[in-house]
Amino acid sequence: MKLKIILNEIEKKIASKPTLYFFLITFCVNLPAVFFARGYGMHDDHFGPIEQPWAIINNPEIWNSRSTPHAHSIFYPLLHYFLFKILYSCGITDPQQVMLVVRLLHSMYSTLTIIFLYKILSLKYNQTIAIRTSILAPLLWFMPFLSVRNLIEMVCIPPMAISFYFLLKNEREKKNLVLSALFFALAFAFRYQTLMISGTVFLILFLRKHFIESLVFGFSFLLFALLIQGSVDVFAWGYPFASFIEYVKYNFTHSGEYTTGPFYRYFLLLVGIFIPPLSFYILFYLFKNFNRNLCIVLPILVFFFFHSVFPNKQERFILPIVPFVFAFGLANFLDAVYNGKIFTNRKRYYKTIWTIFWIFNIPLLVVLSLNYGKKTRCEALYFLSKRNDVMGVYQITGKLGTFKPPEFYLNKYGTPVVEIPHLDSLDKFTSNTYQPNYAVIYGENEEVDSLRSSAEMKLGKQMKFLAKVEPSLVDWIVYKLNPKYNKNQTAHIYKIGCD
Repeated sequence: MKLKIILNEIEKKIASKPTLYFFLITFCVNLPAVFFARGYGMHDDHFGPIEQPWAIINNPEIWNSRSTPHAHSIFYPLLHYFLFKILYSCGITDPQQVMLVVRLLHSMYSTLTIIFLYKILSLKYNQTIAIRTSILAPLLWFMPFLSVRNLIEMVCIPPMAISFYFLLKNEREKKNLVLSALFFALAFAFRYQTLMISGTVFLILFLRKHFIESLVFGFSFLLFALLIQGSVDVFAWGYPFASFIEYVKYNFTHSGEYTTGPFYRYFLLLVGIFIPPLSFYILFYLFKNFNRNLCIVLPILVFFFFHSVFPNKQERFILPIVPFVFAFGLANFLDAVYNGKIFTNRKRYYKTIWTIFWIFNIPLLVVLSLNYGKKTRCEALYFLSKRNDVMGVYQITGKLGTFKPPEFYLNKYGTPVVEIPHLDSLDKFTSNTYQPNYAVIYGENEEVDSLRSSAEMKLGKQMKFLAKVEPSLVDWIVYKLNPKYNKNQTAHIYKIGCD
């Protein structure tokens, strides 16, 4: 009873200033990830938004020599370009310090998702359900880690949450429709696939015979998309929506070249990340009262269906709808429980569901929030960034195969990082064109010794061991589970040419 009283008091406190308290709750939950979840999780949350603007700042000729439109929006990298320019002008040039600021800003930005989820839920459900659902959303084990990443699939979520809020607040009021269209256009500029969500909203309004409202929404979206994304493309490529057109062409001609899987792949993903058996109830009750939240659930379903049937299936593609699936599925589930529709005589089973959820969620939340993604790649080059005599770096990966080095962490633009997947290819780099004086060898002890000895013979120089960088716990686990796609072995750093 005392716990219930305490919870009720907390809910009353939150309800008095929900924006403030949900900002503080989300920000505090994200704070460990801000400081400890360094590095990056996958290729796309570093090399586009971070490496690209950093390279252009150091070599403007990259921008001046552009030719055909890139098959991705430059809107998000452009924001990092301006941020980096500001930080560099303030004397903040250390890569780790720069990325700390980036993660901090993303953490603060991500609080908008939770704040507007609460605002949306409070329009549809009672205060208890809205507050409890909104508190749980930032505590999902993967949310803090992903909220500080540079993933456009996560960055597009806050403007979508704001869009849904204005839409559901009053879909017949033209001012709300214009504001909703504005933020959907912003989400589109981050992630083109969100067009399926805003497009479905337009169709819902039209099929409801709200013709004036649908035209206001559709025209406003096109206008704002033209002003945001179109103007950026005119500046970069000479005509509006150049990158979007190129993106569509590329995906329909190269979709089979990436990760594929069965149509139920994303369904299994949602079942797993929401932790069963709770996840089954969340997914079931998301569609249980379909008409109650039609303007959100149907666009989510269209987005989900498209990605389920499209050949290119990467886990991150489904992220834009994950908070909405969780929030509305859980809210409907709690509504059924609190109204006595289910579990009236099975309260022990209901408690067991939540016990299982927290048993798995809390450890995963802690581990992932403290995880340094791609630690060996980042720390090896960051270690060398502190040395003033680096003329070049051999990246010797052996059986791992090649992977793109995050040169941002080396912070020495123009210094070559030469990828050596097989030692035979060392021969072509021993000319006067390249004279790397450091090497980073990836592998385990015996393999590294063999690679080092072979490299010394080919180069005709001794190599002095300097440091070893172990992978983070999560990197090590995913490498052991799937070494083919997770190249996270230990990095060994050497100085070349030492007696």
